[in-house]
Amino acid sequence: MSDTQHTLIVSVNWIGDAVMAMPAVQAYRAKHPDDRISVLAKPGIAPLWRIHPSVDDTLMFESGLRGTIDTIQRLRKAPSLQCAYIMPHSFRSALIPFLAQLPQRVGLPGDLRRIFMHEVVHPKMSDERRHQQFEYMDLLVPSWPSDTPPPSPILKIPDDVQQDMNTRLSDKSTIRVGLVPGAARGPSKQWPADHFIALGQRLVGELETDIVVAGAAGERVLCEQVAGSIGAKASSWAGRTNLYEWLALLAACDVVVANDSGAMHIATALGRPVVALYGITDPATTGPLGDKAIVLQHSKKRHRDVPRDSVEAREALAAITPEEVYEAVRQAAGKG
Repeated sequence: MSDTQHTLIVSVNWIGDAVMAMPAVQAYRAKHPDDRISVLAKPGIAPLWRIHPSVDDTLMFESGLRGTIDTIQRLRKAPSLQCAYIMPHSFRSALIPFLAQLPQRVGLPGDLRRIFMHEVVHPKMSDERRHQQFEYMDLLVPSWPSDTPPPSPILKIPDDVQQDMNTRLSDKSTIRVGLVPGAARGPSKQWPADHFIALGQRLVGELETDIVVAGAAGERVLCEQVAGSIGAKASSWAGRTNLYEWLALLAACDVVVANDSGAMHIATALGRPVVALYGITDPATTGPLGDKAIVLQHSKKRHRDVPRDSVEAREALAAITPEEVYEAVRQAAGKG
């Protein structure tokens, strides 16, 4: 391969995973400043890569047989593509670059797909490298110095979107705290709603905090319940924003309180101080990146794969008290 090339990165499919992959893409850009970097991603993830400063362009692929065929055809029409780095462990993610006949295909192990790749990269495992971000670092920049931490993930919201969101938000009293009570994974990753309510009421009562409750359209009932119970100083934004407006809402907060979720990872990539609430998932593996996060967890048992609804997980989350989170918010906001 030449020193300068057109590289395709096949993205992972969840928001949190994409954010954890961003340090590797930034590190690759630092080592290959003249390369053209394209990211292949599903529609729900592609908009994030469009606002990542290390990516030149984003290609979308749809699900199903028709989507797979269309994607292969589009890649074949891009003869400048020389190398594909395949982040997901799925069979399909390796099959597409193979059928598109990209000259070099490098990926992580998984799903009996070795035949589709020129090289399989096995991550270097150690206690210090348990975090998921190192899988992607080993794939994209295996020569990255072991004594140099990966860069923190970065997202750049369009200026006009951020300015519009700042206008839509009311003037804040002292600080603005974002509460994100939902989680795509379900009850196993959700701090109880009444805990969010108790936290919000104390923040409003003692710190004169403005509260914004953020969530997806499907979490509207939950978010409206939390905001309505906190009172007039809280507002629910679930279902009222597109993806970039949702990011701008989080970016406008002084502190974000979130479950182990995509929103938690997004807030860290936006440089926001985060209070992250963990039940039985392992923050050493999938915790928030950067140096502005406070992780709260009581469970000594740590699991990577957790059912959508686990009694053990719900009990572990409920053991984190609103008082603990309140003190963590004060610390994150510089009020402690």
